[in-house]
Amino acid sequence: MKIGMDARPLSTPMSGVGRLLHETLLAFPKSQNLEFFLFSHKPIHASHSKLLESENIHWMQGDGFLSKKGGLYYNIQLPFFLRKFPLDLFWGSQQVLPPFLPQNLPAVLTYCDLVLYLYPNTMRPIARLQQHLFQSYSVRRSSHILSISQNTQDDMIAKFNYPRDQASVAYPGIDGMEIEKLLKIKSTERIQSLGKNFILSVSTIEPRKNYSFLLRVFRCLRELNKKSNIKNLKWVIAGKKGWETEDFFKELMFDSEKYKDIIILENLNDSELHHLYKNSSLFWMASHYEGFGIPLLESLYHKKMAIVSPIPTFEEIGKKGIDYIPVSTSFDELAWAERSLFHILNKSTFKGSIKKFTWKASAEETFNVFQNTISEKRI
Repeated sequence: MKIGMDARPLSTPMSGVGRLLHETLLAFPKSQNLEFFLFSHKPIHASHSKLLESENIHWMQGDGFLSKKGGLYYNIQLPFFLRKFPLDLFWGSQQVLPPFLPQNLPAVLTYCDLVLYLYPNTMRPIARLQQHLFQSYSVRRSSHILSISQNTQDDMIAKFNYPRDQASVAYPGIDGMEIEKLLKIKSTERIQSLGKNFILSVSTIEPRKNYSFLLRVFRCLRELNKKSNIKNLKWVIAGKKGWETEDFFKELMFDSEKYKDIIILENLNDSELHHLYKNSSLFWMASHYEGFGIPLLESLYHKKMAIVSPIPTFEEIGKKGIDYIPVSTSFDELAWAERSLFHILNKSTFKGSIKKFTWKASAEETFNVFQNTISEKRI
C-alpha cells in the first residue's frame, strides 16, 4: 500500500499534531507492506528525523515559488503533483485535504478538533480563513474520518451530519518503554535547577490554552503560600510563544522578572520534557477546548496529580482520578489555588489507569482504516 500524507507538521519543531504523526508512523505494524510518502513544502525538522531511518518512509519536498508557503504548496502545487504519483490512499493528517485530489484516490482525514467553529477567535486569521475555505469540502471528500477522541468524533458528526459508520477514534497515546529510555538520559542543568516544588503546564502559549486564567491562579497561590511557606514554589511553562496578545506577554514577563517564580522553557528535547514531568509537583491545564490532551496524558503516565478545566476530552483521559474545576470567575481562581496548595502539601498522585492510550493501538486502528478504505475502493 502506497500512502501519501500531509507532512507539513513534521517540518516544524515537535508539537501536538507533529507528535501525533511522528509516533503513529513509528508504531505502524512493521510486518505490513506499507510505503509512506510524506509531502511537505520544507525539509523535515531535526526533531522528527528519526522517521527517515525507516526504509518505507520517503520525504517528498516541494520546490519553486509555490513551496515558499505551506498553504500555497498544499492547495495548489501538491494536487497537480499527486495526479502523476501512484498512490493507493491520501492521508489528510490535519483535517484538511488539498482541492482537486484525483477522483479515484480514496482519502482518510484525521480530525483533531472543532476550534474553527467553537472558538474561532483563538485562531490566527490566516489559519481561520484556510480552514473555512476547505473544511467542509475535506469532510465531504473523505472516505473515512479518524478523530482523536470520542468527544471530537461526536462533535464532528453532529456538525457535518457525517455517516457514523465512516468514522472511528484513534486516540493519541504514549510509549512507556521509550519514556523510560528518555529518563535514563541525565537531566540537563536547566531542568535540575528548577528543584522539585514546581507546577507544570505544557503547551504553546495561545488564547485557547487560557494562560491568562492560570497567571491569576498563580498570583493567588503566591499569596496563599506566604502562610504555607512551600520553599521555591514555581510555575513552569514548557512551550513556545504562540498567537497571544502582546499585553498578556508583557504581564506574564513582568511577573516572571519581578518574582523569579514563573519559568518559560522553549525548545525542550523529549528527555528534558519527561524529566520535567517526573520532577513536577502538580500539572495544570486550563484550556477552553481541546481535541484531546497529550500533555495531560503524559503527566498522568508519571502519576502526577492534575487540575484541569472540566472539558469532555480531559474527562475521557483522567476519569475520576484528577480534579476538574471551572475557569470562569475569581472564585474559580481561588478554588484552583487552594486545591493546588492542598495537593502539593499532601504530595497527591494520580491513581487511575491510562493503559488504553498507546501509540501501538492508535497505529493499529489507523492501519485497519487504511486497509479497509483501500479494499472498499478496489471492490
